Amino acid sequence: MNKLPQHEENSHAVENRKSYLLHRQTQYQYAYEYAHTIAVVRKLPCREIPGIGYWLRGGINLLQLIPSLPNLLVTFSRYLLGKPLENYQDYVFYPFSPPNPRLVDTFQQDLTFGLQRVIGVNPVVLRAFTRQNPLPVALPESEIRRIFAEQITEVDYAAALEQKRVYVLDYASLEILQQNPGSIDGGRKQYVTTPIVVLFLQSDGLLQPLAIQLYQDARPDNPVYTPKDGNLWLAAKMFAQIADGNHHILYTHATRIHYVMEAIIMASRRQLYKSHPLSVLLNPHLQHTLNVNHQHTFLRNQKGQPGRYGELFAGDYDATTQCMANAMTSFNFRASAFPNDIAKREVDNPALFYPFRDDGMLLWNAIQSFVKEYIDVYYRSDADVIEDYEIQAWANDVSAQDRGRIPGFPARFESKQELAETFGHVIFLCTAFHSCIHFNQYKYPGFVPNMPHSAYAPPPMGKNTEIDAAGLFKLQPAFRAANSQTWTYFQTNFTVNRIGQYPLRRFDPAARDVIERFRSQLKEIEGQIDQRNSNRSVTYDRMNPRLIPNGVTV
Repeated sequence: MNKLPQHEENSHAVENRKSYLLHRQTQYQYAYEYAHTIAVVRKLPCREIPGIGYWLRGGINLLQLIPSLPNLLVTFSRYLLGKPLENYQDYVFYPFSPPNPRLVDTFQQDLTFGLQRVIGVNPVVLRAFTRQNPLPVALPESEIRRIFAEQITEVDYAAALEQKRVYVLDYASLEILQQNPGSIDGGRKQYVTTPIVVLFLQSDGLLQPLAIQLYQDARPDNPVYTPKDGNLWLAAKMFAQIADGNHHILYTHATRIHYVMEAIIMASRRQLYKSHPLSVLLNPHLQHTLNVNHQHTFLRNQKGQPGRYGELFAGDYDATTQCMANAMTSFNFRASAFPNDIAKREVDNPALFYPFRDDGMLLWNAIQSFVKEYIDVYYRSDADVIEDYEIQAWANDVSAQDRGRIPGFPARFESKQELAETFGHVIFLCTAFHSCIHFNQYKYPGFVPNMPHSAYAPPPMGKNTEIDAAGLFKLQPAFRAANSQTWTYFQTNFTVNRIGQYPLRRFDPAARDVIERFRSQLKEIEGQIDQRNSNRSVTYDRMNPRLIPNGVTV
């Protein structure tokens, strides 16, 4: 039977638990990377390395590329001969397994740009422009008011603000990348800006981009671009996409999912005995993550070489790693809880087509209900939580500055409610939320012209800048960087499990009943989302439990 530590019946069992955990603490030791800020495992324990089944699934996924290899070899041969890619279609390196066939023709459209704010890889930057969430000070409101009057006739400016129909994207956090550009492929300079984007909520629920300012300071060569600016508008949107791609990986995905989960996994291995009820609950969600994080992705290897994936991003090595450190220190676990985040960004207007929000609330509520019911099986009162010295040590391990360093994580638990909310949040983070942020990568930035991780020509320097179609194309990466980006996202486009999969033999009978009810609820949510998608102009499946893995497994 799975037991809380204070419910062990004899001193031998208590000592056995303590001995086990002391041994685990020697195996799972903290180190600090990314400007000495983010907690990681010092040396990956062998038990964290996946078995053959994991690698076979990855290999089977890659077999889908075989029919496309002749096309890739032709493109690669042209690259070796010094012939550049000539058009956007050339970036479809795997035509028999394309990332998103429609994007080749639509990625420059305003509708496609707006849709990616709500169904793309980074649907967490969008916020309403309201009295509580004003425009960034770097963007003159008088200019936005003028542009709004020129472009929008169905509602006046004041009414649009009152009705939450004006939205903002702000990438000020990328300034360190902008100021410290990287280079690749023999010194080819990389570019990123810190744009501010303003969008309008149309009557059909979709977002229409109205204005883009590329930098965070007022100067003559930093105008506000609008759809009337032709190719300059297309260039401005491209730089907004580049910024979103950098923010997506360096802030939302790698740091605030993968490395937050690393700290939680470390604490779980170090402080929760294997038969602690919450260890048994969490363990299926913690598989493979440390191994994924331990790959040579961003950090320098023993030879001093930076990760081949990390060098695709727009800053130099030090700027990129510092940007990730900034992403962690500015994070707040409590504030990032799904309903808290929706409320803070004020994206609760039901007229906004935002399936990430709408489907996400179904999953959030189901997981919270499940965890609360599970905790009720083992904790009779708040006193049981307070007396559980393993769970208190776990909370301290995740949050303490000399341990996991996760900002805003509870340092201890005083109630069943707080414990349930926290564990529900953790499970949502590594399942539903990661599903949305990770598994759209091949679909959107997998077609590189839609969201390259760097530009390879300077941004426009004012409205007198002349830029034609060839000039727009020069912003794109050459073959090596582009293929690395596409390949990376395709090879992570596989799953090894599904949310709700628990080894029932490890659970007590009462807990099994709770799991079965949760599985039934997930099945109901599948049907609800299927029904919603049948009525949507654009489908969204990333919150469908049918497609959500049980953890951060890739």
